[in-house]
Order: sequence, then C-alpha cells, then structure tokens
Amino acid sequence: MRLKFELPIEVSREVEGDILYALPFDLSFDGKSEEGNVVITKSLFYIFKNKVLEASYPLEKLQDCEAKQLVGSGLFSAKIDEEEQMICGFKPKWFKRYVELAKLINYYHKTGEHSTYEEEQEEYICPKCGFPLLNGSKTCFKCQSKTKVLRKIFAIGKDYKKVFLYTLLGTLVMEVLWIVNPYILRVIIDDYIVPKNQNVPHLLILLAVYLTVFATITWFERFVMKWTNLLSNSISRDLRNQVFVKIQELSLSTVSNRTPGELMNRINSDTEKIQEFISNYGRDAINRIFSLIVLSILLFVMDYRLALMVLVPLPPVLYAVTKMQDKMGLRYWKQWRKHEKASSALHDILSGIRVVKAYGNEEIEIKKYTENVDQVKDAMINAETLWSKFYPYIGYLMGLGEFLVLWMGGYLVLGGKMQLGQLIQYTTYITMIYVPLRWAIQLPRVFADVFVSAGKVFELLDEECEMEEIDEPIKKEIIGDVVFQDVSFGYKVYEPVLKDVSFEVKAGEMIGIVGHSGAGKSTLINLLMRLYDVADGKITIDGIDIRSYSTQALRSQIGVVLQETFLFEGTIIDNLRYAKPDATLDEIIEAAKVANAHEFIVKLPDAYHTVIGEKGHTLSGGERQRVAIARAVLHNPKILILDEATSALDTETEKKIQEALERLKQGKTTFAIAHRLSTLQKANRLLVIDKGTFAEMGTHEELLEKKGIYYNLVMAQKQTTHMKQ
Repeated sequence: MRLKFELPIEVSREVEGDILYALPFDLSFDGKSEEGNVVITKSLFYIFKNKVLEASYPLEKLQDCEAKQLVGSGLFSAKIDEEEQMICGFKPKWFKRYVELAKLINYYHKTGEHSTYEEEQEEYICPKCGFPLLNGSKTCFKCQSKTKVLRKIFAIGKDYKKVFLYTLLGTLVMEVLWIVNPYILRVIIDDYIVPKNQNVPHLLILLAVYLTVFATITWFERFVMKWTNLLSNSISRDLRNQVFVKIQELSLSTVSNRTPGELMNRINSDTEKIQEFISNYGRDAINRIFSLIVLSILLFVMDYRLALMVLVPLPPVLYAVTKMQDKMGLRYWKQWRKHEKASSALHDILSGIRVVKAYGNEEIEIKKYTENVDQVKDAMINAETLWSKFYPYIGYLMGLGEFLVLWMGGYLVLGGKMQLGQLIQYTTYITMIYVPLRWAIQLPRVFADVFVSAGKVFELLDEECEMEEIDEPIKKEIIGDVVFQDVSFGYKVYEPVLKDVSFEVKAGEMIGIVGHSGAGKSTLINLLMRLYDVADGKITIDGIDIRSYSTQALRSQIGVVLQETFLFEGTIIDNLRYAKPDATLDEIIEAAKVANAHEFIVKLPDAYHTVIGEKGHTLSGGERQRVAIARAVLHNPKILILDEATSALDTETEKKIQEALERLKQGKTTFAIAHRLSTLQKANRLLVIDKGTFAEMGTHEELLEKKGIYYNLVMAQKQTTHMKQ
C-alpha cells in the first residue's frame, strides 16, 4: 500500500531529512474541504495545511496513533506529550493508508526502529522506472535484462543438447541445399536454355541433380520437424514441472500473494509461449543468422552494386523496429494482466458454482466473465493493431530494395553486362535473404511478447523460499513433546499477531486452544506446522527446533482435520490413500471404521470406489468430515491438529465424529481449536490466547475458578445458548 505521495514544492522545501512517508488529507475537523499533508522523516512529524507548516513534533513524542473511521470521513489522532490531539481529517478513500501509518508510527515508538515497509508494500512500483508491478511481483518487464531472460530461456534445453544438435545440423544442411539450388538453376538457364544448347544428357543430369536436392530438402525437413516437436514438447513439460515444483516449495505467504488464476497462467499460458518461442525461433536463430551471413557474402561477391541496393532500406527499418519494442512490450504486458484477471475470475466462478446457482446469479457471472474476456480481446487487438499499422510500411521499404535490384539488374541484362541466369540466381538469393531479414524484423515484436511471460516464469523460479532448510535437516521420528518459547510472529513486522507466547505440551496431551476470533489461534497451529517461520523465539519438538527438521519429515508426522474439509476429485479410496499411498484395502477399511465412516461408505453405489466429485460435493458435510478423519487415522500422525472439526454439524453427526476423534486422539499430542467450549472439556489443559498473547492455561475447572477470560467466554456462550432456546 502506497504511503509516500508526491508533495507540493512549497511543502518539500520545509521538510528536513529523508522523507519516509507522506500522506495527503482533504477534510477539516468540521467536515469541510481542506488541503493538507502529513509528512514523516526519520526523526520528525510534520503537519501542513494549505502548503503552510502548521506544526512539527519529534517522532518519538507520538504514541498511541489511531485512524478512526467516522460516517463519511476519517480522523487521525495521536497522543503528544501524554495529551490526545487530532492531527487531520480525511475522506474514506484514505482510511486504510492512515491505519497503516498509525501502525508504523506505533511500531517506531515501541522499538525505536523504522519498519522496512517498502519491502512489504501491497502496491508494487518499480523503483527504477516507476512502472506498476503485479501484486507479489518484484520484476519490472520494462527494466528486466532481456539478455539475461534470453540466456535462461535457452538454458532450459541444456538437457536436450543431442536433439538440439540434430535439429540444428539438419536445418543447416537444408539451408545450404536451398542456397545451392539457385546456382544449378542459373547453369541450366545460362548454359542450356538461353544458348539453346542441345546437350540433352547433361541437361537431364542437371535437372536430376536439381530435383534430388529438392527431395533431400524434403527428407531433412521431415526429420527436423520431428526433432523440433520432440525438443519443444520436452522443454515445455520440464518447464511446467519446474514451475509446479517451485510453487509447492514456496511458503504459504509467498503463494498467497498471487491469485490461483495468475499461478495457472504461469504454469500453462506463459510456459506455452516459451515453448513456442524455442520451437519457432530457438532453432531458427542460428539457421537464419547463418543464411544471412552466407547470402550477404554471395550477393556482394556476385555484384556489390546490387547488394548495396538490397541493404539501403535496412537502417531505417531496424531503427523503427527497435523503437517499437517498448510500445509493443507495454501492450503485451497489459494483455497479460487482462488474461490473468480473466483466469482468476473463471477460477472463482467455477470454484463457487454451487453458490452461484444457489443465488440464481448465473446471468451476473456470465456478464462478469464476458466483460473480462472482452477486455482480453481488446488488449490483444490493441497490441496487434499497433503492429499491423506499422508492418506494412516495413514491407514497403523492404519491397523498395527488391524493386531497385530488379530495375538495376534488368538494366544490366539489357546492356549485356549480366546474363539472365545470373539475374534469376541473384533475385532468388534476394528473396532468400529477405526471409531471415523479415524474421529478424519480427524479433522485437516476438521478444516483447515472450519476455513478459518469460519474466513472470523465471521470477517465480528464482523466488527465494522464506523457509530454507539447513544443509542436513533432521528426519527422525518424533515423540510429540512441544514447547513454544517466547514466540512472536506477524504477517507484517509492525503488526504482530502473536507476542511472546510460551507454553509446554507433553507427548500424548490434548490441549484446547481458546480465544476470541482473531486472537491468533489459527496462527499458532500454522507456526507449529511450519507454514510460516516465527519472527522471534522458537518452537521445539522433542527438544529440537522445528527449523532443524526436514519440512517433509515434520509435516508428514502432523495430521490436520479442519472445519472446511478439502477432498480431491476422484474416489473415496483415492482420497484416503492420499495420506498413505501404499495403504492396503484392509488398512483403509479399518481407518474408515475408526472414523465412523465405513457404514455410510458401503451404502454408496460403488462403495469405496465411488467418485465424489470436486471437493467431495456429492457427500454431506458430516460425511466429508468423517472421510477426512479416516484420512488422518490412516496417516497416523504423532501430532494431531483439530481446527473446528465438529462445528456446524447436527447433534447426531457431531456425536459420531466426536467418537471418531476420541479414537483418533489416542496416544497423540493433540491441539484442538473450537468455539463451542463444551467440546474441549476433555482436554488435559486449555490455553487461552487473547490479542496474540498467552493469557491463561489450566484445566476447565481451574480456569472457571480464576474467573478470567475463559470464565467470561463460557458465561457468554451459555447466555447465548440460553437465548437461542
């Protein structure tokens, strides 16, 4: 989120030191329009009204900054010298920015340090050129090194050097044969046809050689196409796999910064563009350059005057094409943005199709998606229209060179200074040399398109994983003793979610985690699963910091049953085997029985082989939950996490699931989150989290006796239940 806006010159002159944050405000305290600016440097806080300095304070004097949302307006206030003061008023559009500013100033007051906010901003701007970037992106398509991207593209095919070599040699042989053929044609015309030479055997031999060369070209072309297809499709497969593997390796926070539609674009559309570039241009690059060099030499050797006429139009053409590249790149970047937006919209609509139909909003969603697709169409037309307007002029200039050669060549033939066969050979070579020239002229346009996609793919592949493993991670079997030691964490450094949380859990204990919504309960278990790394402190399992464990070894010994159960499209047995791919049918049935799922599964049309559809939509909520529990039973984890595993279920279903969970918990260290506090009474201890801090810990009875936060939660819930009855 942008917190540094351009200041009027009169304001900038009054500010001393480097500006960290600068926000405008547009309302007075009585709700009237008023122009002003709040400016923060490393040590001072300035308030300007109508470009005039109203007040300035040492930054350390500001505390308890707050952005208050009023009706149709907002108010920014702070304590200065222990006295609360109103700083400025603003329209609703500025509210979120002032909320962030308040957090940053409060963080400075608490720590004496300025947060590295620029690295955590939500609106991404290229620091070099000021061009907007995609959320989660660090690469500017305008500033990225084209040479570096090109090297990376061709480095993808390093495992297929043999196939690439075959393709290249075959293509070079074809090109040489294409160059030889006009020479044979010239000999036939100048030595046999024009002088009416009657030496038929020699003529037939030349014609046979001419046709043999054509046949050889056709034969090589067949195999070159085969090798090219093998090369491009192999590279495409490898690249898709690399991107997918990288997404799996990245931390949850990094992946969450990008929409599913954007990630699907990078795996599918962007890799496909790179594949097309390699197959259509990678092989041709050396081939075309070879043809250009050889044909240029031949043309100059045969007649340098005609060769110069061929080259006359090239300098202005190349200059114009180079100037067009940035404009084309901008249009292809916009096209990529629109395509990503349409993909995200499609993903959301299809994922929520049941909700769409439940509310009868099919027409609304059709209109929404059609608008997105229309924007993609307009962006594509905009990109191609620019080139279509520009390219005919290039074609005209190129054709001008051919016209000059024909005019001069015809003049030389009529003057007896050049034979007809020579002119035909020469014009054939000109036609051939324009193939690599036109290919080269197309390159800036092709580069503009592929560099946008390639930049996005390589940015993802080069992304550093926030949770790096040590060189020799531990892969031992865990027992289940868990310790949180002074753990602090925030998705933003100046906005901690957990603060100095410490507690111990013995193997086999069940701990209930209690607290208001947003207190940090889910964050606690996310840190235990190492979906994120702690900011301060450490979490140990069996006395070993979880960062020392192999991520795979750690998570493979932790089982999770969530409120929102996710089942994959496929059969029930496929979903159960997800926890243990080599599980036998007997093991699967036993796990289902433990989870109270076997009874309803055998009543399904194909029992365990019943296809349950995407996210298991053909099953009820309770049935999906029991399948998830059976999956956890089969997984047989050492540590079990239950996150609202029995909420929103009817009494009978909840009873069956509770019975299944009781069997599942046996001998496992269990962390259970539940809003219905009655479901946690069997926990060995209850941990109460309040505003991210460790508040209370004890048994149900002990915490009731304390009459603290837990007691108030229980009383409030009982009162709510009584009111419902």
